[in-house]
Amino acid sequence: MKNFLGFIAMFAWTLLAGVSLYLSEIFSLHTDILWAILIASILLLVHVINLILYFKITGDSPYKWKVNQ
Repeated sequence: MKNFLGFIAMFAWTLLAGVSLYLSEIFSLHTDILWAILIASILLLVHVINLILYFKITGDSPYKWKVNQ
C-alpha cells in the first residue's frame, strides 16, 4: 500500500509541476542557453523531489526481502 501512495504522491507532484511549467510557457524559451539551463535545473529538481517524496512515504520497505512467507 505504501508503494501505491508513493506513486500517487509522485504523480500528483509531477502533474502539478508539469502543468505549472506548461502554463508559464517557460518551455518556449529553450533556445536561450541561460533559460535552457534554468529549465533543466527545474526538471532535475522535480525529479529529486519525486525521489524524496517516494522514499519519505515508503521508507525502505519496498527493498526488504520477504524472508518468512
